[in-house]
Amino acid sequence: MAKAIQDDDKLYNLLSPLVKFGTRCHYNGFVIRGTENLPRDGAYIIAPCHQQALMEPLAVLRFAPKPPVFLARADIFAKPAFRTILTFLKIMPVYRIRDGQDQLGRNKEIFDRCRDVLLDGYPLCLMAEGRHNNRHHLLNMGKGMFRIAGETQQALGDYPLYIVPTGIDFDEYERSYSNVVVNIGKPIAVQPFMDDYRANEPVALNRMRDALFGQLLPLMHDIRDEEHYDEIMTLCNVLNPEVRRREGLRNNTWNRFAVRQKIARQMDALATGSDKARFDTLADRSRQLRSLCQRLHLGEKLVAEHWSLPATMLSALAVAALAAAAVALRPVRWVLLFALICYPLPLLPIQLIVRKVIADTQFRSSFDFGIRLLLAILYAAAIGIVMACTGGAWMSGLAAIGAWWGLVAVAMVHLEARLAGPAINLLRDTFNNCRYWLMRLVRHRSMRQLDEVRAALESEFQPMQPAAE
Repeated sequence: MAKAIQDDDKLYNLLSPLVKFGTRCHYNGFVIRGTENLPRDGAYIIAPCHQQALMEPLAVLRFAPKPPVFLARADIFAKPAFRTILTFLKIMPVYRIRDGQDQLGRNKEIFDRCRDVLLDGYPLCLMAEGRHNNRHHLLNMGKGMFRIAGETQQALGDYPLYIVPTGIDFDEYERSYSNVVVNIGKPIAVQPFMDDYRANEPVALNRMRDALFGQLLPLMHDIRDEEHYDEIMTLCNVLNPEVRRREGLRNNTWNRFAVRQKIARQMDALATGSDKARFDTLADRSRQLRSLCQRLHLGEKLVAEHWSLPATMLSALAVAALAAAAVALRPVRWVLLFALICYPLPLLPIQLIVRKVIADTQFRSSFDFGIRLLLAILYAAAIGIVMACTGGAWMSGLAAIGAWWGLVAVAMVHLEARLAGPAINLLRDTFNNCRYWLMRLVRHRSMRQLDEVRAALESEFQPMQPAAE
């Protein structure tokens, strides 16, 4: 009998902690809320929004208590090597109309296997929208997930099945060491829809879809107004620190996400409400600010969240002092050299290469992560072996450690991988803030105009209800 995709796999279990650790290292801030909402009295389908290719499934792996099984579009399974890898990763294909009318019939077997996964007590993860979207905007949903839910609930009888809405928000889609928020909502029980499902299946599927759509929206940063998406997104970034200041919120990953949510909701309400004139004024100012930022080659978030001049100077002096110490002092130089030997990956231009090679922006972060993870595993294994064999030759004072020096080296790789994000972000922020203050000197008039537009936006934006801490 063939092994089921959800069955225990020793190699998968060995690599899973490394992938989870790598996912955590790929982000600077990683917030998961709502794990108490995962059902404990029945089977469940995890239904996240989908704005990246591989990164949402990796985020799901971080909180799922059992290895989930995923569905992905069938065209990526075309090559046998990819099919083998994806099957090992517990991913099954799902066929769409674009794959050919004759291929749709193969979904019957896939749906049967999905039902077996749930009956065996493993979570099934299906992206709610069925396709990815590199905007903070929830797309319309297909019916495949809900058809699987109805069929599975029939097979389960009185045993409950749930759909768990999960909002996943990336504050940057392509940049490594950014932030991600996972927001798990209350589960939707499938059983209450079953009377309709038996009487009129399409009606029941639509009701389930509407229920998930309504519960997923509040869990994510969603901008409904597609026509003015860019203007609203700019306001979410630029007004964020001012709104946090008004509401007394700390500057952390969750609060920035919660405030972006509230700004987007308020702007969507203004766009469709009676105060359309105020929306138009804010949108016009938002376009002015975006235009100025593009002209000055300054990021919107940098304009809103820049450091003070003393903090910028202090950080720049600290970096300069460290560089000078590395040149002048041998112990500092050796420590930095050892650190670079243990983990040189942040110095590799992986992200730049990915941008050149991968045309689809929604796949870039996934390829960036995959390359870094593979190189990190290979490098950790190589440096562990080399250090174990030659540790005494590298540092004679540690020769007594012997082969254990290889384990020390591998541990250092893991430690530096975890610290790389904050360190790279600190260096990047120091450079960007130095450039910001330099621009205030050389482009004084344009920067003053930028300040005036931002101040006008902050004064015209009305106070909101406090965001939950």
